[in-house]
Amino acid sequence: MIRNWFVFSSVVLIWGAFAQAQESKKEKIDRSKVLPDMTEGVRNEGSIIFNYVDEKRRRRLSLDLYRPEKQEGLSPAIVMYFGGGWQNGRPALFAPLAQALAQRGYVCVVPEYRLSGEAPYPAAVHDAKSAIRWTRKHAKRFNIDPNRISCMGGSAGGYLAGFVAATGGSGMFEGEGEHQDASSEVQAAIVMCGPMDFLDPQMVKALNAAADKPEGNAIIDFMQGETPSSNGRLYKEASPLTYVGSATPTMLFIDGELDRPEVRYTKFRKVLDHHGIANEFVQMPQAPHPFWVMREWFDPTVEAVDDFLKRNLTE
Repeated sequence: MIRNWFVFSSVVLIWGAFAQAQESKKEKIDRSKVLPDMTEGVRNEGSIIFNYVDEKRRRRLSLDLYRPEKQEGLSPAIVMYFGGGWQNGRPALFAPLAQALAQRGYVCVVPEYRLSGEAPYPAAVHDAKSAIRWTRKHAKRFNIDPNRISCMGGSAGGYLAGFVAATGGSGMFEGEGEHQDASSEVQAAIVMCGPMDFLDPQMVKALNAAADKPEGNAIIDFMQGETPSSNGRLYKEASPLTYVGSATPTMLFIDGELDRPEVRYTKFRKVLDHHGIANEFVQMPQAPHPFWVMREWFDPTVEAVDDFLKRNLTE
């Protein structure tokens, strides 16, 4: 009887310890949304008009700018594009990332861009490049090093970051916005979950299948209502993969483990490798889309970006 009681007590203790460990593990996982409350040491410049996109100059685009309160010398800059399927979103979505990176010494510029409901492709690309030109043009005002400007985006914003990087310095897709005398070239780019090839076979199959569905499709809306079958030329033109080459800067790609990791970049990275352009891939474990807004993966994202830029965006 005593022996049986001892065995029972041991089982209870072991199970209790296991349950406690599991509970402790759960406590460590925090998937709550990160709030824009990292204000210590960060100067928020507020909403600034950076571009006009109509002939009468009534439709204006603005950006949010975050920078370190104390800047010793010139700081590197990151132009950051929010996501939302080119249908939704606003600069405030990237406020937490911008604040966290500003605390690490970067000037973070978060512009708005025209969504597909207002103006489909290539309007968003034009706006993305305009934000780079504005940043370079106003480098002195905000103590930015004009030779250390990078771009970064997530999802639809990741696509824009990849497009800007692939076409930088080419003179293409500049649009008719402000500061045409400034370059839209970037010295590094970070793409998080952004499509680089609209003619990827899996994407083509999915888009053609979605063409007649009543709920619509974000990419088709972005692509002027066209599908790969109806206008393959347009889809090729809109793919960053079409332009990647020897002039493309060093790039970092980040995906969540649960979000088709690295599949988006296979061909793109092969071209970078062919031209000897440094590129890296980071996979966030057990991460969904979009991982960067959740506490569990927020800090690792900031670490990955900061580490990459410190090594590659050198003076």
